[in-house]
Amino acid sequence: MTELKTEIKTRRQYEAEIVGNHLSLLGLPADSVGTLSRMGRLRTRARGTYFAFSLSGAAYLLVNGCISQTGQPGKVRLWRDSMLFESVSSNTLPGTYNEDRTNIYAEQTTSYAGVCLSRSTFIEFPNSKLSLVATEDSAIGLMLARMANKRYVIAERLYTATRANPVTRVAAVLDYLTETTRRNLIKTREDGALVMTVVEEPVASGPSQADIADALCLGRATVEKAISELRQAGALKAFSPGERTNRCYPVKDWTLLKQIALGG
Repeated sequence: MTELKTEIKTRRQYEAEIVGNHLSLLGLPADSVGTLSRMGRLRTRARGTYFAFSLSGAAYLLVNGCISQTGQPGKVRLWRDSMLFESVSSNTLPGTYNEDRTNIYAEQTTSYAGVCLSRSTFIEFPNSKLSLVATEDSAIGLMLARMANKRYVIAERLYTATRANPVTRVAAVLDYLTETTRRNLIKTREDGALVMTVVEEPVASGPSQADIADALCLGRATVEKAISELRQAGALKAFSPGERTNRCYPVKDWTLLKQIALGG
């Protein structure tokens, strides 16, 4: 029994350390990070996992991965890491979001709330405790307010009705989803020796073209054509024969992709 308690304690300390590492990236003071680390719990979902969380008891911070949120009928949102879903600031979790910030649709639906488009990691916080520390710790309260506003701004910018052309809209979503990734690459030196190096590449990954089409309320053929135009323009890399993947969009020129996303 003593060994089991020790193992649980050690595992909990390790989990708190990982949670703390994620939270420290948000610019919180060390004391605030420690407070949240002690109450946070890691939750991991594999790619393709359907999920439906209850906001009545917990808030969730997506710290890694890409998810598709299903809200009101016909409304889909794609989110990447550093996105908070909680009821402390009257926001709701993926699958229960409404423009008027109510939970009517969440109460009526019995289907899943969303799906993980890649392996995703959440930090779960008890809502009662998070609400309490938000009032006691101004840094945490400010963080919650900023993240709630960030989610609203992104939803307005990417997913509301607009007159922008499909290429611009698709570019904006891919720009939002793009992250710098590292991978090992074997190269040949001038002397003929093979060496392994680490290269950093910007890549948007997770959603299929169908997922993007659903999020933007566009036809799949329209999204496919827009992605093709982005490759022809040099914003996205063109795949060689046999390299094409449906959920990966390597970026060739990130600056150009951002310009196109702004309508340039």
